[in-house]
Amino acid sequence: MSVYKKFTIFFLSVILLSLLVSLLIYNLQMFAYHKNPETQLKPFHFSKILSRTTTVVLFISLIWFRKKIDKKSIQSLGLENFSINKHQLWIGFLAGILSLSLVVVVKNFFGVSTLAPKTWELFDLIKCLYFLGAVFCIAFVEELFFRGYLLQSWIGDLGEKKAAVYTSLFFSLTHFIRPISDPMIFVSEFIGLFLVGYILSLAWIYTRKLYLSIGIHAGWVYVVKMQPYFVDSIPHDNHLVFGGERLVSGGISWMFMILFVWFLKLSYDKTLENKNINLV
Repeated sequence: MSVYKKFTIFFLSVILLSLLVSLLIYNLQMFAYHKNPETQLKPFHFSKILSRTTTVVLFISLIWFRKKIDKKSIQSLGLENFSINKHQLWIGFLAGILSLSLVVVVKNFFGVSTLAPKTWELFDLIKCLYFLGAVFCIAFVEELFFRGYLLQSWIGDLGEKKAAVYTSLFFSLTHFIRPISDPMIFVSEFIGLFLVGYILSLAWIYTRKLYLSIGIHAGWVYVVKMQPYFVDSIPHDNHLVFGGERLVSGGISWMFMILFVWFLKLSYDKTLENKNINLV
């Protein structure tokens, strides 16, 4: 059996295991909630539990799969030489924060959100630091799977362009583990998440390392986590232009994502050309 067939079976097994574990956690949560209704705690939606559980199970399983089936180290997926390449991590993080913050500013300008800074207390500062660690953990796990394994596996069979497109489609689809009532929100978020996945794929293709994509991913998620502390959303129906719940959805966000693709190409195409000239 080929590695790719083994990986397909492995991935389906991870999804099934994640579903079973999530059902168990959800039912235990609801049992505890109904037994103690006075706690005032709001139960997590099943979709959120499934998303977090899948991330943890996938990370543990991928390490096992890489060592036992592929007979290779996790570092070989694009995590070599951290001391030399760590600047890519911080450049990506700052670029992610800046790009998505501009989306927030533009939405505020057009009146679909309003500036409403919250009063900060000690607990909020602790949460801010917690979010900082959490976003890097989320980015590390997701990039290890989507760009570290999936993209690199498909490049061998499909080439870089097709592999980047297919990986981005898969990335977008796997982020819809929740009910959506408005079809336009689905379309808007799907396009936005596809562009997100495509940018992160380009980051690996240009650098051949995961550090830049991890940094960009973490920066975007950090803005999403911190946004409620500074702005309030205003309900609207123009989801194709301004998006829904996700910051990366809607035409405004797509425009900044496309500009980000242009920025990456402008930054790294010359670097690749110089490398090719030096090789000749």
